[in-house]
Amino acid sequence: MKKVLAITNQKGGCGKTTTALNLSSCLASLKQRVLLVDLDPQGHASYGLGVNPKKINRSIYNTLTSLNDRRLPIENTILNIWGNLDLVPSHILLSTIEQELRDTEGAVSRLYEVLNLMSRPYDFIIIDCPPSLGFLTFNALRAAHMVIVPVETSKFSLVGIDKLMNMLELIALKLQHTPKIKGLVTAYDKRTKFSQKVLEEIKKYFKNNLLKTTIRINVTLKEAAYVGLPIDRFNKFSTGAQDYSDLSHEVLRESKKLHLEDFYKEAESMISRAKQFSRTFMFNSQTAKEVYLVGDFNNWSINESTRLTPKEKGIWERTVNLQPGRYRYKFVIDGQWMQDPQNDQIESNPFGGVDSILTVDA
Repeated sequence: MKKVLAITNQKGGCGKTTTALNLSSCLASLKQRVLLVDLDPQGHASYGLGVNPKKINRSIYNTLTSLNDRRLPIENTILNIWGNLDLVPSHILLSTIEQELRDTEGAVSRLYEVLNLMSRPYDFIIIDCPPSLGFLTFNALRAAHMVIVPVETSKFSLVGIDKLMNMLELIALKLQHTPKIKGLVTAYDKRTKFSQKVLEEIKKYFKNNLLKTTIRINVTLKEAAYVGLPIDRFNKFSTGAQDYSDLSHEVLRESKKLHLEDFYKEAESMISRAKQFSRTFMFNSQTAKEVYLVGDFNNWSINESTRLTPKEKGIWERTVNLQPGRYRYKFVIDGQWMQDPQNDQIESNPFGGVDSILTVDA
């Protein structure tokens, strides 16, 4: 089963496109079938693989557009770069797609649908996102199983990351989709105390969600992109080639963990499906107009079925039937997210917030 990886960071100069094209090439060198999707209207990933977007008439734009005279199946836009590595190039027309799809139902899931319907078998689909948190990036995050966030060791390295995490939380809430998030340290210079200091800050921020591989600062990476070659094809003995080779092996291991997690979740669900236990959740507020209970047990959905019922003296209440397991949850009070004040079992989430934790034993 293919795994979709989105490489994103709204901050420029963090190594986003460099990571997308070199990770794609190194995975292909490991006999993985890889499709790189250039979702940036500037087309830097396309240029980095020797493809000039100005000289092509079939791009990712043609797979997303709703205009019948321009729309094409994604298979008709794929270019083979070498061996196991394919590319769907970008085009400047992609910058108009948000306006074009503004009133289209399900527009934020257009890329997800396109990739799901694709007939060609790939092990990995890697999406190079634009340096912004707009419509195109939202589409990429919706389609992704894993999100890799390149973060360079500079003064403003973590600026804007919270906004990305908020977007991922919105996707989890609205679309019931929660990709795995992994930070990636780039442009690291171990010779300077400043880089070492910033590295420690990045580790504190991402905690267990930071990839072990570090991409060291290396001018050869820029030279390779300039001539339109991935680093392992330009100079396989360079520091950059070594680092991205290490990253490809680590991503391959992480993807296998995703497969196992999916398998175990399904197995646990089958075993516990017949067992359900009632749990009553209560929240005390005499001023609240609406209180909802959202969590893993209802796909974090805000609707009438997750609304608490007001009782006497400002007590809001809802009873939920739960299977054995461990659940993250929160209350939503008049649009504001809040952990359960009566539950001291809490845990940080990947979006920088805190969730309440409930364990239901069999």
